[in-house]
Amino acid sequence: MQCFQFGKLQPVGKSFIGEVGLHIQCPWRLTNKQEIIVGSEDLFEQPIEDTDYDSSFEWDKPMANLRDIKLQKLLDTQQFKVNAVATDHYGGLEIKFDEDFCLTLFPTLSGKDEFLEYWRLLNNKVKPGSHLVVGPLGAEEKKEEEHIK
Repeated sequence: MQCFQFGKLQPVGKSFIGEVGLHIQCPWRLTNKQEIIVGSEDLFEQPIEDTDYDSSFEWDKPMANLRDIKLQKLLDTQQFKVNAVATDHYGGLEIKFDEDFCLTLFPTLSGKDEFLEYWRLLNNKVKPGSHLVVGPLGAEEKKEEEHIK
């Protein structure tokens, strides 16, 4: 799962969360007008692009894959301001930012499992928070206590 935070960061325990969180469990990519800057499948690529493949490569460690490296570099050098948001009939989401950056989520599963989730938008500004959960059966609002076990 990839998580992005939007809005003013607020302290929670030993870390920070944004006023709005986006939790993604489907394929995604961040683009500009010229290229795919980083995508969900970069998780499985080695962090240095021009090296020979290493069969002992451990993609699931923090900052040990191309996705983590590219996202960190981008977030260290760029501020993102949301300009527009659009959804599609298939559960997809597109968020357009300044400077022609665009985050696109595009579900690729055809299953209709009621527990399958493409993405979730969390409202962290209110307690208990509400979540917009999008999956193959559509969008549904859930209160925070409905999903915490």
